[in-house]
Amino acid sequence: MPRTHLKVVGSWDFLSQFRNYEEPFWSKSVPEKSAGQVTAEITAFNKLGLKGTEIIRLMKLGAVDFGTMVLAYGTDSDVEGEGADLAGLSPDVTTARAVVKVYTPVLDQFFQKAHGIKVLGVWPYPAQILFCKSRLSSIADLKGRKVRVGTRPVGELVEALGGVSVNIPFGEAYAAIRDGAIDCAVTGALPGNAAKLPEITQYLYVLPMGWSMAMQGVNQQTWDRLDPAVQRYLMAGLDEMNSAIWSVAASETEEGINCNTGHDPCTRGIRGKMTLIPVSESDRKLLRKVLSEVVIRRWAQRCSNECVDNWNRTVGKLVGLTARR
Repeated sequence: MPRTHLKVVGSWDFLSQFRNYEEPFWSKSVPEKSAGQVTAEITAFNKLGLKGTEIIRLMKLGAVDFGTMVLAYGTDSDVEGEGADLAGLSPDVTTARAVVKVYTPVLDQFFQKAHGIKVLGVWPYPAQILFCKSRLSSIADLKGRKVRVGTRPVGELVEALGGVSVNIPFGEAYAAIRDGAIDCAVTGALPGNAAKLPEITQYLYVLPMGWSMAMQGVNQQTWDRLDPAVQRYLMAGLDEMNSAIWSVAASETEEGINCNTGHDPCTRGIRGKMTLIPVSESDRKLLRKVLSEVVIRRWAQRCSNECVDNWNRTVGKLVGLTARR
């Protein structure tokens, strides 16, 4: 392979996905396994003063070559990106991974056409669950509460239950709860712990509302300039890294719950004292009902006919649901 140097923007530096996977892959694995022919430098987007919502625009402009972005942080017109993680769509990581597998080709086609970005992989954060300041016994208790959400579909779920959705970046959730701007936050089990949410919330409701999918991409022109051998080398390595992140999504969810509630094992977080609220079967049914009757319908109304058709033949077919405009 020819000598190649790459510049990469990664995800939040204080989360395990960056510390344990992204940074070691680009900084160590890439140069070591290529005998120094391919090197890379990676910087977390929060270290650049970014919120994460800017990555797609910067990649489209060519200001960022390789980057990691939360799919939900795309522009309002990037409706296709939401289709991989509609609120309530994937009740477990096995379903989430199957959804991503069938839908990634759709995402790749969309992002190449709309933004000139090639999709290199999609991986999850731990399950998106509820951190609340005051007690709740059901998701129906979100009525009247202000809830931080990270995606538009989760916001529509909250609103369908009578809550008030507040769509703010993950990094701003702590201050918003502390200052009384919101009552609850939907975020990852372990990321929420890393963000110190157990310091300011008391109740944890662990019904998964989503997985906050992250997408790795590269500016298409940058990719096309790379030697084919380098392209193959990077894709093989990224596939391995993505698989590793998927393999720990379930365990990080469980450990995040343990840490937030002060139970063992808790080796990847800080012990909290939150109260765990049991999830009822009636809530699982309610979530599925709102997904089918509200979340998918509203998402489909934002989508083109082609967008809806692509989702139905991939994700819809897999999970047994149909989107209609």
